[in-house]
Amino acid sequence: MTTLIQMCRTAIPAGPLLSAFAIALFVAIPLLGHVISARAEGGVPIPAPADTTWRIIAGYNTATHSEADQQDPHAIDIVRIDASTDWTPVLSPVDGEVTWFDNNGLAIQDSNGYAHLLVHLDPDDRITRGLRVRVGEQVGLVFPAGLDANGGVAHIHYAIHATHGGGYLGRSRPFTGEYAIEGRELHWADEYNQHYGVEFTSTNAENWSAPTVTTPSDDPTDEDPPEGDQPPVSVTEPVPVWTIPDDAPIGGWRTVGVQRNTSVAGLYSLLQAPLSELVFHDAQRNTYHRFDPDDPASADVAVRSLNAGEAVWALVNPYAPWLPAPPVAPRQVTIRLRTGANLISWQGPDRDIDDALRNVAHFSRAYRYDPYTNTWQFWSPDAPDFLNTLSELKSGDALYIVVRVGSVWTQLP
Repeated sequence: MTTLIQMCRTAIPAGPLLSAFAIALFVAIPLLGHVISARAEGGVPIPAPADTTWRIIAGYNTATHSEADQQDPHAIDIVRIDASTDWTPVLSPVDGEVTWFDNNGLAIQDSNGYAHLLVHLDPDDRITRGLRVRVGEQVGLVFPAGLDANGGVAHIHYAIHATHGGGYLGRSRPFTGEYAIEGRELHWADEYNQHYGVEFTSTNAENWSAPTVTTPSDDPTDEDPPEGDQPPVSVTEPVPVWTIPDDAPIGGWRTVGVQRNTSVAGLYSLLQAPLSELVFHDAQRNTYHRFDPDDPASADVAVRSLNAGEAVWALVNPYAPWLPAPPVAPRQVTIRLRTGANLISWQGPDRDIDDALRNVAHFSRAYRYDPYTNTWQFWSPDAPDFLNTLSELKSGDALYIVVRVGSVWTQLP
């Protein structure tokens, strides 16, 4: 065990016209993908006080979080970004029993038999093997750089391991399903330093209980709960209550905006719609990946991460009227745009398209599919008026934005 802890050191990372025909062919493109599970059923909090904010500086599959690192590829290293990480209290993320500790970390075994390993901290004096602790209970303080083998950066190393009894740790597991961290699933995709840069706000506190996903009520007197902060969005944010319009298009493909951070399968579940599959566009590789819950071959796509402001294609079952619900209220989201075509959603209020897209850097053109007319709409500031058939974006609309150079775009409500 001491060898394992010594190896838990941070790896600081180094720093033509898109035709409607080409888009329509996306279902014929070979579909690839990676990873597991669908939606967090509770999850675990950040092992630090509520309302503190943290960033992943070393994610899955780094030099020290790897298969070679004592079966520890799913560990994450997190640092505090709202204040100094030095001496920040470390709180238990679960109810459980301390099965191991030494002078720079401890492991807490939960009721499922998984050990939550927390390293690069000074355990409290009361910590002993066999001690029962509860979620939100302080177990130590984060060591500053130089007081522990933490690679010169104060941080918390957090990993969830299978156990073999007696405090011995087995292979780690990803933060997915019931172990989604702060409601966000960190799926595994065999990519170097995966999930680097993801940020969280802790909800950890005494008497903490796992949040659940709230589904729409059939009671018309219920009010829509308030929107959560973005990003990330807590799993307590409700699915919008929305009535399907009488004139909703029947069957066929729709573009669907992503309203909160989730996974592909999580979105499928949250939509509660008569769908047969979703198709995810990977803008970085310009590839499409298909998810069908009844097809085991597409299971790897299920836990691909989706962020608020992105969009997917959804295939609605024949003869079923359905359109995706618009956002509950306009909000600000920030989206990373890759060079080329990006399938995104508009989260702001109804607005003229030139105004809505005014602050998109290196913008070229935009396309929107209209399921009512089964046609493509187009807009470019450089095109003559008779070609610009897209004039307004409505809240929740999904569209392709083509940019000449990748950039970060903040939608302004």
